[in-house]
Amino acid sequence: MIRRAASVGLAIAFMTSAGAYAQSLKDAQIAIDAEQYAKAKTILKNLVENKPKDGQNYFYLGDIYLQTDYPDSAKTIFEQGLEADPKTNLNKVGLGAVELFQNNTSGAEQLFTEATAKLKKKDYLENLYIGRAYINPHLEEPDYKKALTYLEKAKEANQKDALIPSSLGDAYFGLKDANNAYSSYRDAYDMDNSFTRARVQMTIISKQARAFPEAIEDLQAIAAEHADYAPAFRELAETYNAYAQFATKSEDYDSRIQEALKYYKQYMDLTDYSLDSRMRYADFLIKAKDYQALEEQANEMAKVDKVNPRILRYLGYAAYENGNYAESQQALTDFFSKVEENRVIPQDYYFLGLSEVRQATDTTAEGDTSLLSQSIANLTKAVELDTTWGLAEDLSNIAKENFNEKKFDISAALFKAAAQAPESKTYNYDLFYWGFSQYFNYATHINDEPAPSKDVLNDADAAFAKVNEVAPEMPEAYLYKAKTKSLLEDPEDPQGLAVPDYKKYLEVIQSKDDETVQKSGRFIAEAYNVIAADLVNKEQYEEARENLRKALEAEPGNAYATQTLEQLEPDASAQQ
Repeated sequence: MIRRAASVGLAIAFMTSAGAYAQSLKDAQIAIDAEQYAKAKTILKNLVENKPKDGQNYFYLGDIYLQTDYPDSAKTIFEQGLEADPKTNLNKVGLGAVELFQNNTSGAEQLFTEATAKLKKKDYLENLYIGRAYINPHLEEPDYKKALTYLEKAKEANQKDALIPSSLGDAYFGLKDANNAYSSYRDAYDMDNSFTRARVQMTIISKQARAFPEAIEDLQAIAAEHADYAPAFRELAETYNAYAQFATKSEDYDSRIQEALKYYKQYMDLTDYSLDSRMRYADFLIKAKDYQALEEQANEMAKVDKVNPRILRYLGYAAYENGNYAESQQALTDFFSKVEENRVIPQDYYFLGLSEVRQATDTTAEGDTSLLSQSIANLTKAVELDTTWGLAEDLSNIAKENFNEKKFDISAALFKAAAQAPESKTYNYDLFYWGFSQYFNYATHINDEPAPSKDVLNDADAAFAKVNEVAPEMPEAYLYKAKTKSLLEDPEDPQGLAVPDYKKYLEVIQSKDDETVQKSGRFIAEAYNVIAADLVNKEQYEEARENLRKALEAEPGNAYATQTLEQLEPDASAQQ
């Protein structure tokens, strides 16, 4: 885990004067809801200073650090709160939430049990925030079902706090139960029509259903009514970005992305330009693929915090997309050295692998094979860890570029890495082109000294075999598997290795429509010729002639079939 820890151990002793912020816990909660975290922290730090025995203030301050992914800092504050006010169970809930961040479920459950052991009938905050702890988006695996259990208990104890049905909506949304999520958000808004977040969340359900124009219209209405409510502008940006991904015209894509960036800028202006806000903005810029702006933000963040590893991530991504491959590799290598493995995401491996590929295949050099191997290992890991399969599809496009440039060794390796995602849209394509690339990788160097390794052909054979399994009706896979087997054949002692695959090719291709069969005449003739040659080697001349005639039917005038038939005729006469 990235050990993000703000300087909180001594900070509480050196806060700004309370006179500057004579504000309440309610004010802090309003700021938190509006995602004005820097403002909320200032209010809560002053409340802690002025009321050092009030445990609730510590809890809400620590909870901000959890929401912004600083679990170590949150733990420090919860511990201080528990020490200052042992009777307030919320800080024990906070410590349990930190245990969830550390994947210590049993430790978290023990703390939650202690925190709820002696609740009175109307006590509900403990169950509410335990439920919210289980759905924190920064967790590796939120437990939405477990959250519902605690949130329902909170609902039984309190029917007036709109945050309860809103949190239930979040849990249902995480379970992909849109109907219950929507009704929960509606209940929250009906309970408190000043609770704008519930309205915003309802529009997100529309966005998820791809009703983008409707979601945008609703969000714009919210933003007009509540011009200072930052999350509405953030969701407008997110919705326009999602809408752009479904554009069929480049001008529509560009205009929607520009709208997204405009609204996110407004969001930033309504919150603050703290490190946390900049990071949220940077995450959005990655989605929007605005890497120039990402690099600018990353450099600004580096001025504020020179040790935070996420900044290195942003610098690495931006440097790659802006063509600075060595800088990208260095930034991401530094990033990996500073974080724990379970905080690394698939995109980190992906961009590191791509930066290494670009350098390993520099056209001014022959290529660094060790760096290439390292890059493929990182790309493979990225694809294997990715659950959206978007990385596999992106990598497939890069592999195709290398194939078109006849960099067959590179394209084979990239297609093989992309083919580690069986659920991706390009899976069958990637498998085939992995083998196809290796076939040409060998065939185009067959006369080189030294000759290419037969391992290349064996790898191609393995790829085509996988295609045969997942797409048994694809004739090309059988054809090129057969061609690969032909290259594996010992010309001094042929064993007919390719014959079974050529026969399977004929079976599949001849089940296609007449036009497809006619267009494939050359390859059909090739298959019959190879089968005939094997029969000649076995002295089965009549069957050989039969296959050669079929070759000529498929491709009239085929030279090999014509010449071989002529050579076999005297043999036939001699046998009479």
